[in-house]
Amino acid sequence: LLICALVVPAAAQESAAKSAWTELRGFARERGVFIASQGVTDYGTSLVAQNVRIHLEDDPNFVAIVMPELRIEPRGDALALIPSPEFFITVLPDRSTEFRLTVTHSGEIVADVTDDRIALDLPFDHLRVALTHAIRRGENLDQHFSTEFRGLSAQFEVVRSGAADIRIGADSARYSFILSDPSARSPSRQTGDAEMTGLRIEFSGSELDMLSDDEGMLRTAFDAGFAMHLAMGVETSSGISDQMIDGSRISFRSSSAASEMAIDIADGGLTAHSLAQSGEISGGMAPFVGAASFDEVGLSFGFPLLATPDDQTVGYQFNFDNITATPETLQLIGAQDFAGEAISIALDVSAQARLTEDLGPEFFESDTPPFDITSVSLNQFLTRVGDAELNGTGAFTFLGGLMASIDAGIPNGTGDFLFNLIGGDALLTRLNALGIVPPDQQFFARMMINGLGRSVGEDHLQSEVAIRPGGAITVNGAPLPF
Repeated sequence: LLICALVVPAAAQESAAKSAWTELRGFARERGVFIASQGVTDYGTSLVAQNVRIHLEDDPNFVAIVMPELRIEPRGDALALIPSPEFFITVLPDRSTEFRLTVTHSGEIVADVTDDRIALDLPFDHLRVALTHAIRRGENLDQHFSTEFRGLSAQFEVVRSGAADIRIGADSARYSFILSDPSARSPSRQTGDAEMTGLRIEFSGSELDMLSDDEGMLRTAFDAGFAMHLAMGVETSSGISDQMIDGSRISFRSSSAASEMAIDIADGGLTAHSLAQSGEISGGMAPFVGAASFDEVGLSFGFPLLATPDDQTVGYQFNFDNITATPETLQLIGAQDFAGEAISIALDVSAQARLTEDLGPEFFESDTPPFDITSVSLNQFLTRVGDAELNGTGAFTFLGGLMASIDAGIPNGTGDFLFNLIGGDALLTRLNALGIVPPDQQFFARMMINGLGRSVGEDHLQSEVAIRPGGAITVNGAPLPF
């Protein structure tokens, strides 16, 4: 129906709806889609087609959309396609299998089409698609699927110049499913249910028509102003998954607060980030069950896509903040006494680098890497378990770039790093008392820690690592002790 809505020409907005109906059917027929009806009532400015059936002309039984009626009505300068409040989609993947989807809704598809622009507006207070009929060889299948939206609003706009803009939002979205395989060798059954609130999806792009498989296409597209932006997010989400495999039940339940993801391609580079706040997951497979929660999980990265004479910033960052597990979860590794204590991990690395060839099908096919790196920065390194913490920062600059050290055992350059270990001795003592770290391994660990760090406070060791040209490495001003 969306595809058909795209073809209503601007002239049809001012003519009788019957002309628009004729144009729509003709355009679909040219593309192998047949739209049939048992009758049409023309009201001049509007039209109602009764008992509409839409199917592929070369395989009419594979997929068929059947609805009691389809209305076409004016909406200002646009036209609205209004399917029946309930209609059906039948799929016959083979001669012995039949699926039927029931679509219920309260909405319409509004199309505003000119020679240079296509705009669609889909306001749906309610939209539900459900698998209501599944049969194979005359027997009902244990299969189910449904998805439902409340307060759905979607806008699509495409311009001949190569620009596109898509906005989709919903107050709530929910889906559920049942998948089963009753085969005697490994019978399985899986169910799932998930719900989201405040769903939003955004996509925009310019000069999209510049994309192709041609050699050098990417550089040409960026020179013309090519750019893309994709973003997705929800205010809250929750889900349940349950699966039976060979008599064993695997069950998980999850929930989280706001989460988002965004990808941007512009100015010869790509950046991406994702963030999930305040979540929890629980479940497992008996007798191994448990739960864990977190305050925040984030990931971001960015890198260039085109070769440049000057360095560009390359970055990678992730963080897991305050992951807390239950005793049942930690019992799997014999660390149940750490239940309730948070674990945090973070890494933030950036570099000044450049590509020596554009990203493309032959990227990485040469004997030498298609990039060079001038410097690397460790902006943050963090591992925290309860009161124990290891953190570090620093930077390293290559002499002559990475390519000048590619065949060397140790990169040639200058670097300085600072690491802090806080509460390490107390953590080792505790791990030994719990039997997690045997005495011989604890002795070796203490020897390494004391050899690489100097005391700057109570149970606080610090290490200043210096790397100098020629491969000389010192820790706190002395050569490596091993």
